[in-house]
Amino acid sequence: MNQWDEPGAEGATSEDLYDVLGVSRDATEAQIKRAYHKAAMIHHPDKRINNPEGSDQKFKTLGYAYNILSDPEKRQMYDVGGLDQVEQQEGMANMNVDTLLLNVLMWENGQKLCFLCALFLFLLEALVLPLLAALRLDGSLEWSWYGVVAPLWIPMALTIPVFCMAPGQISSAYKQAGEDPAKLMQTRATVAGCVCLGLVLGCVAGTMGMLCGRLDGDKSVTYMHALVPVLVIEGLTALAVLGGPPRQALGALGWKGLRVAFVVLVALKLDGGADSITWGVALSPLVAWSCLSLGLLLRDYRQHRHLKLMGRKGGATLEEEASAYAPFFFALRICLIAGVLLSVLLVSLRLDMSLTSISWVVCVLPMLLSLMGAYGMVVWGLLCFKPHGLGDTEYEYVPGQDSGETYGTFGDKGGDANYP
Repeated sequence: MNQWDEPGAEGATSEDLYDVLGVSRDATEAQIKRAYHKAAMIHHPDKRINNPEGSDQKFKTLGYAYNILSDPEKRQMYDVGGLDQVEQQEGMANMNVDTLLLNVLMWENGQKLCFLCALFLFLLEALVLPLLAALRLDGSLEWSWYGVVAPLWIPMALTIPVFCMAPGQISSAYKQAGEDPAKLMQTRATVAGCVCLGLVLGCVAGTMGMLCGRLDGDKSVTYMHALVPVLVIEGLTALAVLGGPPRQALGALGWKGLRVAFVVLVALKLDGGADSITWGVALSPLVAWSCLSLGLLLRDYRQHRHLKLMGRKGGATLEEEASAYAPFFFALRICLIAGVLLSVLLVSLRLDMSLTSISWVVCVLPMLLSLMGAYGMVVWGLLCFKPHGLGDTEYEYVPGQDSGETYGTFGDKGGDANYP
C-alpha cells in the first residue's frame, strides 16, 4: 500500500451506503457496526467456503460503506453532499506535492501549455519584484516604494471586477440551488471563499501600503505595525487548520510558525528593538525552512525508491509508474532550495559585516537564477522529458465502466494485471 491508497477505496460504489449495509439513515453507530459485522461474516474470504452468496467485491463495498458511515464527520458530509462531498474533502486532506505533480503530468499538451503560461506570469512577478527592490536599495532607482511593488498591485487590482460580479453570480446560484442541500452547501462555500479571499487581499494590501509608507520615510508607522494585518490572517488560518487531521495540522502549524518567526524577527530588527540579535539569526527561519525542505526531499526519495521497486514487480499503479518522474522533481526542488540558501547567506554577510562590495542585486541573483532554472526544468519536464520505460504498460480494462474511461492498474501488455 502506498501513500495514495485509502483503506476500502477499491470498494467504492454508486449505491446508497445505507442500503449497502441494510440500515436506515437514522441508524445508531452500534446498529451500523452490527450490520457491518453480520454482512462481513457472509462475504469474508475466510468465512464463505461453503457460502455461494459470498463475493470479494461485496466485501470491499461493505468495508467502504462502513469506513464512511462509522466516522461521524464523514457520515455528516455524506448525508449532506453524498459521496462527491466525502471524496472531495478527503482529496483535499491528502493533497500533497506528489499528487499535484501527477495531475499536471496527466494533462493534455494544450492544458500543459496553459499551465506553463500561468506559471510564466507568476515567474515574472517573482523575478521583477526582488530585482526592483534590490535596485532601489542599491540606489540605482529613484522610484517610490509604491512603484517598486507595482508588480503586486497590478494582479490585486485585476481581482476587483471579479468581486464586483460575485454578488450577482452568488444570488443566481442560490436561486438555482432551491432546496438541494448539496448545491446549497456549494453556494455557501463559495460565499465563504469570496469573503476569505477579500479579507486576505485587504490585509495584504494594507500591509503593503504601510510598509511602502514606512520605507518612503513615514515615521508614524513601525514595521511591526505594518505587519499586524498579515499576522491576523496567519492567526485565523492557524485556527482553521486545527480542525484537520492532527498530523496534517501539526505540519501546517510548523510552516506557519517559521513564516511568522521570520517576519517578526525582521520587523523587530528593522525597528531597532532587537539590536542584540544578528541578521543571521533574524533570517534563521529561512534556513530552517530550507533544511526541513531537504528533509522532506530525502523522505520523498525513499518513498520513490519503494514505488520504483513496486513498479518493477508488475501490476504497478498509476502513481508507481509516474514516480519515474521523481528524479527530475528532486532536481527541481534542490535547485530552488540552493538558490534560497545562497541568497540568505549573501544577505546575512551584506548586513552583518557591512560588506558594501556585495550589492543587493548580487544578493538576490542566486534566487533569481534558481527560479529561472526551475521554470526551464518544468517546461522540459512537462513537454520533453519522458522517463525510460514509462508507457510500456497499459491500464487493465475494468468492465462496467459506462463512460468508456480506463480505470484500474497497469499491467504488462499481453499479460494480466496483478490486481484482485
